[in-house]
Amino acid sequence: MKELLNLAGETVRKLRTKNLFITSVESCTGGGFANALTNITGASEVLMGAFICYSNEQKVALGVPDEVIDRFTVYSVETAIAMAEAGMRSAVHADIAVGITGSISRVDPANPNSQPGIVYIAVKNSDKTISQKFVFSDEGERWEVKERAITEAMKMVLEILKGGDHGKSQI
Repeated sequence: MKELLNLAGETVRKLRTKNLFITSVESCTGGGFANALTNITGASEVLMGAFICYSNEQKVALGVPDEVIDRFTVYSVETAIAMAEAGMRSAVHADIAVGITGSISRVDPANPNSQPGIVYIAVKNSDKTISQKFVFSDEGERWEVKERAITEAMKMVLEILKGGDHGKSQI
C-alpha cells in the first residue's frame, strides 16, 4: 500500500506541475486507480472524473467498439487501449487516459475465455500509447491483485509523463 501511495503522490505532483488532467476507464480494478489518486491532496486539480465499466455492455456504451471486443475479447491489450481511447474522448478534459481490464480471481461467466490473474493495462496521451499484459496468478488475495495492477498502471502513467516506454508495446 505504501508503494502505491508514493506512486500516486508522485503522479499527482507531476500532473499538477505539467498542468495535465487524467482519467481512467477501469473494469477489474473497480475504480481503484482513480481512488488511489484521490487519496492525495491536490487530486481534484488533475482528476475531473473516471469511469468504471465492469460489463462488456458498459464498455461499449462508453465507446469501446464492439468489433474490438468481438475480435480480441474483452481481456486483451486491444480492449485496454480502446478503453483508454474511449476515456480520452468521454472525459470532460483529459490529457492522459488509463484503460484497465482483466480477470482477477476467477473465470468470468460472461467471458469464459478469461484467465484469472491476467490484467491488461494501457496508458494513452496525445503522442503515444503504451500497453502491457501482466500475469498476477500467484499474487495472493483479490484485493492484493487489484492493488498490484493499480500500482503497475500508476508506474505506466509515470513512464508516459517521463516520455519513456521501457520495453512495453507501443501502439
